[in-house]
Amino acid sequence: MQSTRAGTIRPLAALVLAALTMAFAACGSDDGGSASASDPKPADKPVEVPSDSSAPDTSGDVMPLGKRAVTDYVDYTGAKPKKTQLGVTIVKVRKGKISDFKDFDLDAKQKRTVPYYVDAKYENLGKYALTRHLIEPSIEDRGGAEYRPIQLIVLSGTFAPCPEYSDAKLKPGESFTGCSPILLPKGKQFDRVRFEGDVTKDPLFWRP
Repeated sequence: MQSTRAGTIRPLAALVLAALTMAFAACGSDDGGSASASDPKPADKPVEVPSDSSAPDTSGDVMPLGKRAVTDYVDYTGAKPKKTQLGVTIVKVRKGKISDFKDFDLDAKQKRTVPYYVDAKYENLGKYALTRHLIEPSIEDRGGAEYRPIQLIVLSGTFAPCPEYSDAKLKPGESFTGCSPILLPKGKQFDRVRFEGDVTKDPLFWRP
């Protein structure tokens, strides 16, 4: 669904070594197709988790920022996929500046982008500890193309406009609010935030 390009590492004046890897390819399309041959298969016998009756299923709907939704989520990190549930709230979408990345070696394509920072809250409503870095939103432009977050590797300090997730597991009953940096090509117009926890189900959408 996406390609990854690693940037070169250079020393920073503040003794911060950083590398940026790019996950930039548009995964969506105008006809709504986004799955590819590399998508993982759903579990043959998923573990059922009771739904949270206080948050109705909103898959496929477009919600305002700040609205909480509960969605199915499949964790593929173990030997067997585990189906669970996740509470998701897109809290804020912030438009950044490419100068925010002045301490990174961007390539020519990356320099012709506009950063967006998506702040979201996630709640583990199941019984499995989840990997925080695998829980992330994406954004779509007005043509329906999808853009996924870039991965920042900062060996010292942090990326102030959009701090990286903690390495701690998201345990059952816990929640956290994290930021995802996404680069949108110049000339493309931001439309909405997308979250897909289970590739066999309709994604969730939020629009400012």
